[in-house]
Amino acid sequence: MSTRSRRVKSLLSLLGLATLVAVLNAVPAAGEGVALAPPLAASSNVQLLANIPGSAAGMNFKDHYAYVSGWGGITVLDIAQADSPQLVGALPLPHFENEDIDLCGNTLVVVNDREARDLGSIMYVLSIANRTAPTVVAVLPLGLTGSGRGSGHIANFVKPDCTQAWVDGGDHVEVVDLTVPSAPRSLGKFESAASLSDAFKVSHDTELDSTGTVWNVGGGGAAGYRLTADPLAPQLVGTTGTAGRNPSPYNDFILHNSQRRGKTLLITEEDYIDTDEVPPGGCRGQGKFETWDLSRLNKGAITPLGTWETELNGMFTSGAVDSKAPVTVNCSSHWFDAKEGVAAVGWYEQGVRFLDYRTPTQITQVGYYIPASGSTWAAYWSPTDPNGEIVYTADVYRGVDVLRIDSGGLTGKKVKAPVRSEWFGSPTADSTSFQPHADYGFMCQVLKPDVDAP
Repeated sequence: MSTRSRRVKSLLSLLGLATLVAVLNAVPAAGEGVALAPPLAASSNVQLLANIPGSAAGMNFKDHYAYVSGWGGITVLDIAQADSPQLVGALPLPHFENEDIDLCGNTLVVVNDREARDLGSIMYVLSIANRTAPTVVAVLPLGLTGSGRGSGHIANFVKPDCTQAWVDGGDHVEVVDLTVPSAPRSLGKFESAASLSDAFKVSHDTELDSTGTVWNVGGGGAAGYRLTADPLAPQLVGTTGTAGRNPSPYNDFILHNSQRRGKTLLITEEDYIDTDEVPPGGCRGQGKFETWDLSRLNKGAITPLGTWETELNGMFTSGAVDSKAPVTVNCSSHWFDAKEGVAAVGWYEQGVRFLDYRTPTQITQVGYYIPASGSTWAAYWSPTDPNGEIVYTADVYRGVDVLRIDSGGLTGKKVKAPVRSEWFGSPTADSTSFQPHADYGFMCQVLKPDVDAP
């Protein structure tokens, strides 16, 4: 190693140590000296126990540690005491956005989204052999063809031995060999049935279930695969067909992520912008939680069973008034985690919804928690809670909320969250004061030039 290389390595180590010290000093442990702001709304069986401030997009677990991805990098929480996570480590890592952090064995993967077409995406391969001090062991550029919609949004392991991952987010799935984590190799791409939609050709997420079936979801619906000797030619075992393909009543944008539970496939549909609304971008129809029947998977068929949408998503106002989320337009179902018949679903600015799916054709809300000034991207059942009651959220604005739902929601009754009148804003006043952003449209309304700021 050259003297220059040693100096650069030493400098990076010092910068990493300084950042870690700053993070550990600046961010209190869960609940320490932090006044917990009351939620906008919560059912009586759900309580906020603690909050770790920051910005969080995704989370995964190893032993009694939680690895939280955010725009600043990876944060490590000790969750040995499930209701009181402690901040024990951090790795500064520039990336956007890796909302579904995945790990296998001692390897954790983070991907940085493409910048344009098939350019700019990279995969960070991290070692978590030292549980509280993740380290980067490799960086792999993805795509680089300069054409098409490149992968890079999310990476997931597809083999139990941790040797292979699929990278979604593009019009094709990119396959990465991780046999040697410090020397990852892109094996190429294949076209997934889950991306086949003329309206939006994209795959979004991959999950490996306990039977060895690999589930891929996206604009074309959901598709189950079995790996073969050829990593670019997995065997298709079933799809949601026309019913799951955008556009359809079950998929107005993408099928976002999935988990298999026995003969039922659980799926969230994401739909965060509806340009058909007046004005575009409100909550009506924005995303559902769905159940699909796998009993005929051996014949390649996956059929819909039930759907559930929030009180706000389901409102219909004939286009006269645009229904609004508590903050802005992000009011779609997102990442979820299911356990013993109850799914904890992150629903952006509509918080966490606890849904009993034990009767898949009759999904029932048994609890809810809607934080103030929050955007809940994901919810996860704590793997260290012996009572099965603790849930962690990944919130872009709040960081990590620690929630408890009585009896894990299993004894909860059907509940309905309120829809407050102030969430609607004043459409008449807004239309005279605001206009759509030149680039982002109604997703980012700006004051008209002739309006003075208060």
